[in-house]
Amino acid sequence: MRILFVSGAGILPEQRINRWRMVSQLYGELGKAFRAMGHQTYYYVHPEAWDDTLPPALTWLHPDHEHFGFVLERFAPDFVFCWNGSSPGDLITATMAGAYNAKMVFSEQGWFPQSTTLYFDLAGTNARCSTRFSIFPSLDDQARTRFMASRRVYMEAMGVTSFFDVDSFCVLPPDLSKPAFVPLQDERDLNITQDSPFRTMDEFLGYLIKTWPGVQLRVRPHPKYPNPRLSYYPSVTMDDPRKPMFQSLSECGVVIGINSTTLLESALLGKTVISFGESLATGTGLLHDARPDDKVELSSIVIDNDRAERTLNRLLAKQMLRDKLGSPSDMLKSDVFNEMRKLVHKVSPLMP
Repeated sequence: MRILFVSGAGILPEQRINRWRMVSQLYGELGKAFRAMGHQTYYYVHPEAWDDTLPPALTWLHPDHEHFGFVLERFAPDFVFCWNGSSPGDLITATMAGAYNAKMVFSEQGWFPQSTTLYFDLAGTNARCSTRFSIFPSLDDQARTRFMASRRVYMEAMGVTSFFDVDSFCVLPPDLSKPAFVPLQDERDLNITQDSPFRTMDEFLGYLIKTWPGVQLRVRPHPKYPNPRLSYYPSVTMDDPRKPMFQSLSECGVVIGINSTTLLESALLGKTVISFGESLATGTGLLHDARPDDKVELSSIVIDNDRAERTLNRLLAKQMLRDKLGSPSDMLKSDVFNEMRKLVHKVSPLMP
């Protein structure tokens, strides 16, 4: 296979260049694994996103897409990797790649936990992920054992085994004798600007207070947006975003949020989750998908435990540890490589 990695092409001035240096580092490791497996790689990188892990002889440096068509034509990639896929620069990347018959592979931070994992998807990330509206196969005994082992590894790594049940998975019904846990989002994030029915966190909180006036809310600002402009609400208790969230989460009886990673983590730990906005879990049954005009009685919400387990198992399988990206053996076993290989064999059955 011929694989082109794109980092930072066409980024806007307000976008954080440090993020794209991180992407270059991650793609540098991925490239090592693919080359060790015998595949060809090339990089198209914004000069300020350059990282010295990228091989100079295999890298084209340019801030926008001026030379991207030339690189696509000369290198003729089977796949083009790009981060997230939703920014204006990413959309240009995907459009041009499609014009040259290259398939896209989008990447984003994983979930369990976010800081050490990535996931990849050929359709898109977040609200454009291929997992949306999917019903996954039931787990046999071996698959369930692997799922529980992966769940345990995550829980031990996060230090939450004293707060949640490690040995069994069950989504607990809402307990309205306890507060609702409300993780807020970064209002600048694409999850909010593109896929949320609420534009500000104050608008979101105001809606929750009006919709469920008798429910106490434990509200946790996003760590990267710790001081949102919020009105005063007597039924709101603010959580400290500088501290781990898990004790507070364990003390709450239901979780309500907007398409955030915390919602997926809460579901993995057995909490009933109400989710507003479009996300990669929309329509899977893992979360209760809500819209602002819905009239929902919290106590009546029931999550199908079997469907939740299947979805979480799929999400765990999709993600890959960052420190394993450069490993050919781990890449061979990865979900993304299997998806790429299936697609290549479908197009070119004689390819080894």
